[in-house]
Amino acid sequence: MDEIRKAIARHGNIWSPQTNTEMMELYEPLHAQRAPEFEATIEVEKGIKYGSDARHRVDVYRPARAPEPGVVRSALPVVVFFHGGGFTSGDTDITPSMHGNIGHFLASNGCIGILATYRLLPEARYPSGGEDVSLALRWVWDHVSQYGGDLARITAVGQSAGGAHLASALWDGHLHRAGQGVDLHLAGVVLLSPPMSYDLRLARRRANMLQYHNTDSDEYILDRTGVSVFSRYANATVDSKDNPALEPKLLLMVAELDSDEIVEANLAFVDAYRARYRRMPLFEVVAGHNHISYTLAIGLPEQDPVGRRVLAFATA
Repeated sequence: MDEIRKAIARHGNIWSPQTNTEMMELYEPLHAQRAPEFEATIEVEKGIKYGSDARHRVDVYRPARAPEPGVVRSALPVVVFFHGGGFTSGDTDITPSMHGNIGHFLASNGCIGILATYRLLPEARYPSGGEDVSLALRWVWDHVSQYGGDLARITAVGQSAGGAHLASALWDGHLHRAGQGVDLHLAGVVLLSPPMSYDLRLARRRANMLQYHNTDSDEYILDRTGVSVFSRYANATVDSKDNPALEPKLLLMVAELDSDEIVEANLAFVDAYRARYRRMPLFEVVAGHNHISYTLAIGLPEQDPVGRRVLAFATA
């Protein structure tokens, strides 16, 4: 644990692929040690297709249920996790034990945990991220009851790029269109360090966003960020106690050592939310962690502030 804390402090809020690699190398053996704990108690089904693309896959984690005659089982809360990866990488499994750590944590705490992936660059093109997230959530709505999930208690979680795509799904109309007349109701949404806007002065970010949006226009890109699509959606709704823009309930989290781009974009989102609704969204800072470490730490009792918070939010 001390080695992880020292590595987090050494990297500070400067993000790079090397940071990501080192964090995974440090956390993987800790999760690997715990893997045998879940073999008899968690059922896992991987690679379930939710669409036509090879990247349209979900993994389902659920508590193992021995049949007990005469016992009625209650439907379980559902948490759907969309990974990050800067629009270019990431998957439901990024190491032998991660992101399975998230699925195991959720299922071992009485939830149906679903890990979902989506199309990536260089093949992905806007708005594929929002469309894929919406299509995955439609699959969850149609099928999760077969796994013991409660349709009234579905929480969607998006980390980093996954959070950007989840924001697009929610506020740019993709989830509504995926419903095809069915109200794909979410009980809650958690956005973990999402790039709610982009610093296009950063060479890697600029190159990826130009490619993803298939444009050379900064204005076009910035008009499609989480802040922009939220503002349009919120301002188009009627201001009342039943305002659908205030549903589902929202939790926004950033790391103490997130990059300037992530922090500033999330503060801009908070300002847009507050200006529209005259109140703050739930907004929390994860102490002692960087952009990726708190996700990799989920399920480790001494390292995990976020898993328990997401669990409490999803089951409240």
